Amino acid sequence: MDNLPSKIKSNQGLSVSIDDLDQSLLDQVHRARLSEKTWQARQSDLRQYGYWCQAHGIHPERATDADLCLWMTHMACEGRPNRLHYNPHSRTSTLVAGPALSVRSIRRRLSTLKWWMAQQGRTPNPASSSLVQDHLAGVVRLLPSRPKRAKGLGSDPMSQLMTQMDEKEFVCLRDKTLIAVGFAGALRVSDLASLQIEDVRLYPNGANLGFETRKRRSEFSQVPIVAGTDPGRCPVALLQRYLTKLGSANGPLFRRANRNRQPLEKGLHPSSVARIIMKRATEIGLTASHGGVSGHSLRRGFIDSALLKGAPISEVMKISGHRDPKTLMLYLDDLGHFNQHPGQGLY
Repeated sequence: MDNLPSKIKSNQGLSVSIDDLDQSLLDQVHRARLSEKTWQARQSDLRQYGYWCQAHGIHPERATDADLCLWMTHMACEGRPNRLHYNPHSRTSTLVAGPALSVRSIRRRLSTLKWWMAQQGRTPNPASSSLVQDHLAGVVRLLPSRPKRAKGLGSDPMSQLMTQMDEKEFVCLRDKTLIAVGFAGALRVSDLASLQIEDVRLYPNGANLGFETRKRRSEFSQVPIVAGTDPGRCPVALLQRYLTKLGSANGPLFRRANRNRQPLEKGLHPSSVARIIMKRATEIGLTASHGGVSGHSLRRGFIDSALLKGAPISEVMKISGHRDPKTLMLYLDDLGHFNQHPGQGLY
């Protein structure tokens, strides 16, 4: 919806008049406090809310807390208008009925709406009312809380995958290097897509990967990856061969290819990185998506394999970038719960 802004009105409260340049700089700094992906998610949330209000004859800026309870109910129940379907041909969106959203998605949309209504000066804020919060508690109890996690690509399937993939042309070498580096660094698809050639430092026994920003990290950070013994699987050796074939000194590391399967200047999008991982996984008989392999499987596979091997949690956290050990332990496969179970030997 055009009347749903995605940025703070940063000139509110100023004691001086400002020109367009100052306004632009203020907006730029305000926007930089959140990642671009977060802003895109907020805009998507607001768009869905706007279409829902339009379908029910409600003005988005004048919705009551009771209206928001109905909106949340539709998101939590199957078969109610709760999501948008985008038609790429007409470039229009349509509000459609679908499966219930997850608790995490509903919380995020409500949080976005709370932020937006605060920007509109709604006092009291309907999205913060006790009625809405009580209704959210009912939604949480109604919906299943079991988290959906990607299947990890552990060391064994990684070995099979690396053995099967060849390096005959650019695309094959790119995909093989991408998968090897993603596993060795426990990287997200967004990390792989953002890697720049100038931020890769190669050493005889490893490599350092630099990132200007990563998820929940706004400062420059580095991820070390260690060299392997098998040149066909070693991420450092693959990086060396890939950089030689790429022949560029700067720019995106993992790039798109043209019709002749030769590298372009533009880097891969995170969704493209995920599709490459799933496509290559299906080639060795693994199931992609819906509880199978996804773009997150390389990251989870490294963490699972390292923890099952007995690597210290603190050392794994240095690679994965986790700040809370509790979050890291969620990646451990069910098998790991039995290795040091206190019941061993008692019966």
